[in-house]
Amino acid sequence: MLSPKNLGRDEGSSTSAKLPCDSPLREVRGLDVVKLSKYYPRGSVLFVEGQRPRGVYVLCEGRAKVSISSAEGKTLVLRIALPGDLLGLNSALTGLPHDATVATLENCRIDFVSRADFTKLLDRSKIARVSLSEALSRQLSEVIERARSLLLSQSAAEKLARLLLKWCDELGKPTPQGIRLNHGLTQEEIAQMICSSRETVSRLLTELKLKQIVRLNGTGIYVRNRVALELVAGM
Repeated sequence: MLSPKNLGRDEGSSTSAKLPCDSPLREVRGLDVVKLSKYYPRGSVLFVEGQRPRGVYVLCEGRAKVSISSAEGKTLVLRIALPGDLLGLNSALTGLPHDATVATLENCRIDFVSRADFTKLLDRSKIARVSLSEALSRQLSEVIERARSLLLSQSAAEKLARLLLKWCDELGKPTPQGIRLNHGLTQEEIAQMICSSRETVSRLLTELKLKQIVRLNGTGIYVRNRVALELVAGM
């Protein structure tokens, strides 16, 4: 299990006058009173597996990775959280220890709502209850899709291609060189997303480059031929 690094322990040390960010809680009256905002640098750990929940983290700006790890030290990156996502929601609802670790991939602004205030919001607001039900449903759908991609894909090449296509839709920015994927992950972290090794990811990216399907520029990935990438993905 990962140990905390730059763990955000003082959620209230830097409050903000900004309005609640675009999340399932954005329409709840009183949220701007109970929430606390803070800026976290890249690499900050919000919470780790097994840690007692303190509340809900609302990602307002930036991106974060959600991962789980085994006793042997193997890590699987479940997903990349985007602005509007609620982090630590399940544990805040159940009171059980966090079942995943969340770390920022870039500078982030994050709103924090304590578990006590969060519970009060749910008690008094039907909008909050309905919105959070929808948020949980979306998270479940995303977990199912990730399981489908990992368990039903035939090869590491197919898994990687499917991941790149997903990033094209979620993170892609058209450029003259192709669709730029601003993923912010190392090859080791990409490997953790497809249950593979860094060496395999490096080899597969090189093969895609030689086939002129992608272009590599430092840590950047540009998808030059999406149709060909879909063929690799078996789509």
